[in-house]
Amino acid sequence: MAPSLFSALFPPSPTFTDANLPSLSGKVYIITGAASGVGYRLAKMLYAKGGKVYIAARSTARCSGAIEKIKGEVGGKGIGKLEAMVVDLADLRTVKGAAEGFLAKEERLDVLWHNAGVMTPPKGSLDKQVNSQEMGWRE
Repeated sequence: MAPSLFSALFPPSPTFTDANLPSLSGKVYIITGAASGVGYRLAKMLYAKGGKVYIAARSTARCSGAIEKIKGEVGGKGIGKLEAMVVDLADLRTVKGAAEGFLAKEERLDVLWHNAGVMTPPKGSLDKQVNSQEMGWRE
């Protein structure tokens, strides 16, 4: 069995974990789609290691819910900061306001993780600027 097939069937232990992550004190992150899934897990990890993490999601309720849940799960081990960033990436008009709000508060941005996305948009769905949300071919 080829090594690549073997590692695909039996993946090795992850190398990027919170156990070997250094202190992130002073670092600033924006994570889109951080209210759930992979983005949420990443935000939780960075917050626990001292990073300032902006939870970017479509609504205040989603941002606040994720922040409260992360704080509850991490407990006293959370040494970073969590901030809400309301931005709907399907409506580009919200991006400018979110960016201006961020720039008014911060002098730096270390990492921007573009994690948000619609996994299976309905066929023919459009964003607020009337662009297709689908990628790939059309029938």
